[in-house]
Amino acid sequence: MRKALNQLIPFLLAGIAIVAFVFGIMLLAYLFFFGAIIGFILFIIAKIRAKFFSSKTSVQKRKKSSGRIIDSDDWNKL
Repeated sequence: MRKALNQLIPFLLAGIAIVAFVFGIMLLAYLFFFGAIIGFILFIIAKIRAKFFSSKTSVQKRKKSSGRIIDSDDWNKL
């Protein structure tokens, strides 16, 4: 009886490890799936807010300044 049990224990442990691995993969798949759904819902909400409740202020472009640009210390010698 003891010899049969000693031969059976590695198979039981391997079976438990396989079941735990499959369960972990399924759990990660569900987490990814629900995370994608929640992210998609938040994306749609952000798109709707940007379309209907956008701010009316326009972004002003910076004027391009004309003139001389001095990149060195040569102006000290003038």
